[in-house]
Amino acid sequence: MTRPFQRNGRLGHASHIVPLVRAFDISQGDVLELGMGWYSTPILNWLCGVAGRQLFSYDDVSEWTAPVRRHRKDYHRVAMIENWETVPIEVPWGLALVDHSPAERRGIEIRRLANWAEYIVIHDTQVDKSYGLYGYDAIWPLFKYRYDYTRLLPQTTVVSNFHSLERMD
Repeated sequence: MTRPFQRNGRLGHASHIVPLVRAFDISQGDVLELGMGWYSTPILNWLCGVAGRQLFSYDDVSEWTAPVRRHRKDYHRVAMIENWETVPIEVPWGLALVDHSPAERRGIEIRRLANWAEYIVIHDTQVDKSYGLYGYDAIWPLFKYRYDYTRLLPQTTVVSNFHSLERMD
């Protein structure tokens, strides 16, 4: 039997929303989104608007940035980037979502954020044929706390060096 939302169409891509919203709820401060999407971007936009928090969304695909730019608010900054190395992420964040491409960049950006973001939500952390591309094995030891959300596929992991993740349950 197939689990609900198990990579069968778009709904599988929304598997990170539950831990993302929970992490937002327990965090404070500015929010960083690396890789925009049909689900995370509107939800983070709405949550930040209601909570009075700043949202910074970055992507290297214009199909994501163009529509979001047309509807952005004062609290939501959207940037189309050409090189992930140039994105200014080494500043304090309450929450960061890592869900961008190419896959090889995720581990690099997580390493850059390890001591800057209070909570980092990482999508696609299940061990499968693409797991090695993300570079996750090299970043897990960088964090004091880790929470794996395994109820839906693709899986999502939340890490922190600042706060216990007991409140994620």
